[in-house]
Amino acid sequence: MTPLMDFFFPPRCLLCGDSKALLPNCHLCEACASDLKPNLQACACCGIPLHRQPQTNAKIICGQCLKSPPYFDRSWSAFIYAQPLEWMIQQLKFNAKLAYASLLSELMIRYFPAELLASARPDAVIPMPLHYRRLKQRGFNQSVHLARPVAQSLRLPLDTTSCIRIRDTEHQTGKNARQRNKNIKGAFEFQNTRKYQHLIIFDDVVTTGSSVSELSRTLKRSGVKRVEVWSLARAEKIN
Repeated sequence: MTPLMDFFFPPRCLLCGDSKALLPNCHLCEACASDLKPNLQACACCGIPLHRQPQTNAKIICGQCLKSPPYFDRSWSAFIYAQPLEWMIQQLKFNAKLAYASLLSELMIRYFPAELLASARPDAVIPMPLHYRRLKQRGFNQSVHLARPVAQSLRLPLDTTSCIRIRDTEHQTGKNARQRNKNIKGAFEFQNTRKYQHLIIFDDVVTTGSSVSELSRTLKRSGVKRVEVWSLARAEKIN
């Protein structure tokens, strides 16, 4: 906003409405920002919150990933999927509050660990695609709106056309891990015409990881060698 607009319409926290102590370039006050839960201690493979302090600096792999590794190679989530972040994401997805997208992207950038790009830069970022029926119904893909500022900030290409969702699957909400895996199987199609070797899948929330793992399987079957998952939030373990 311009200084004149700020004078007549001062920016306010999108959660509590306070105009004081706002974070720079972010319509969230310091008090509300402190209620968010960064995903600081997580499985180095799937990104699930572990809620324990490591004994050493070594990376920790959860039991599920040791038993049955996902198709993707690494996952990072900025936050744990909990209130008030859960409410903010729902406002974006289901109430078309697109102003929340830039806020959430900015928060994600603030917590982005530099080591994710230390070894090799990915060829592109692929937002989790929506089936065309759901995209028509919702009017937008929230993962695209969240991924674009992040990709621009990190100077990474954003590819929204190479991957499509060919099955209009049922909502994953309410399903357990086994049901989610069955529901999402064969849902994606990817044409690797650009000969990608290293891709990032970007999603708003990773719950069990079934959707991003299935998409990773599709990407690797098309010749991609390394797939990582970045998301705004990671849900805690569910049955």
